[in-house]
Amino acid sequence: MSYKLRNIIVLGSLCFLLVAVGAYIVGYYYPKKITQLEKQIANMKNQISNLAGVEEEYQNIDKVISEKQQRLANLNKRVVPAVTPSESYRYLISILKYSGMLDFDMLFQGTEKKGRYSYNIYNIKGEGPFHKIYEFITYLEKGPYFYRIENLNLHMVENKDKETKRYQVIIPFEMEIWALFAEVPDLPPIKRTLASVRVPRASNPFYPYVYQDLPDNVDNLPEVERADLKAIVKDKVFIADAEGIIHELKEGDKVYLGYLKTINEANNEANFILNKGGIVEEFSLHIRFGEETKP
Repeated sequence: MSYKLRNIIVLGSLCFLLVAVGAYIVGYYYPKKITQLEKQIANMKNQISNLAGVEEEYQNIDKVISEKQQRLANLNKRVVPAVTPSESYRYLISILKYSGMLDFDMLFQGTEKKGRYSYNIYNIKGEGPFHKIYEFITYLEKGPYFYRIENLNLHMVENKDKETKRYQVIIPFEMEIWALFAEVPDLPPIKRTLASVRVPRASNPFYPYVYQDLPDNVDNLPEVERADLKAIVKDKVFIADAEGIIHELKEGDKVYLGYLKTINEANNEANFILNKGGIVEEFSLHIRFGEETKP
């Protein structure tokens, strides 16, 4: 074989090899690589799009956290993990140092749970001047602990002082109080105390322009508007007057300004008819259930 023919064959082989490699690269390798790169680009676009959504979501979450932190900072109420009836009673007694003394007793009526918080239920019954009751309620609701007055009943009783014979207005009251508590960790410290509570001025809506000139209680009959129904036994009721003296009554028995009309044992209720200077009224007492609380 001549050198010329051999060179032609070698060059032809090299050309064929180059053409084959080029065809492989152009026809198979590059299209496959392009497809892979296009998929990667599409994935990157999806990630970028998701990052935009994550950023927006993060901004929303950050805004919510900031709002919650601001609300906690402005809350200025002390959330305790638990509260006992004795602790509540001592707290109410501490309020009296600011509002003035009131005569009342407290019954613990149980604990309720609502979602993430719970509350103790208390029944408070007593009497006193309107301005002291008003200040007591204000200190209770605006004080440093979570207490809520769920129900409140007030009424006016005209009374003559036994020694001075001067008329006085007494406000018997009964209220249902909730003491709320919850497990809330990492709360900021609060600055509010009972001493920092400011009580707005208020007029006495129970102050009469004209007294009814009611008769003296010369027979020392029980004054049911200031009494507490303790028990019903068949056809008799037992009530405690404002001084704690127990009176036993049956239907028709006299009380100050009236008489016992009916006894409703099914509803734990005693109904009275009272005549206040010609104005006839019905008045009812109910048995209060619960555990008496002491400090």
